[in-house]
Amino acid sequence: MGQSKSAAVLNLYNSYSAKLLGYIYEVVQNKPIAEQYLSAVFNDVPNELEEFSKSGTSAFCRLQIMAREKLVHFFEALENDTDKRAWENLPWVNNRYVTLMTPFQQQVFCYIHYQCKSAGSIAIELNKTEEEIRKTLKECFTIIRNGRNNERVH
Repeated sequence: MGQSKSAAVLNLYNSYSAKLLGYIYEVVQNKPIAEQYLSAVFNDVPNELEEFSKSGTSAFCRLQIMAREKLVHFFEALENDTDKRAWENLPWVNNRYVTLMTPFQQQVFCYIHYQCKSAGSIAIELNKTEEEIRKTLKECFTIIRNGRNNERVH
């Protein structure tokens, strides 16, 4: 890795690592595990530098996408875990917006937001149409938006 590449990675790390660690921690709820995922993301940054330099690309959004791709493995491990109490301790269970959603809306939202599944793959998995999945996701965002608007009023 050349000096300029190394400097670019260091600049991204210094600018976004704390924020990204907080983002990852909200998902895994365990600081050492969150730090491992943060490290894994930044280990891949040198191979993704071209993506960061594209016009209109938000560096933090790109890092979030990279983190979500890594976190898919975290969710796969949980899905295979027979101890379902692990699910109860995850952040979306106690998230004030997600708790306002129906169980189906929660499932769709978490599959898309936390597990990075596509609407098509969710539709197949849940035996629904893509249109139903997209409509449900829009309902989820309406719930979140309305919840945030209500907070601003009070």
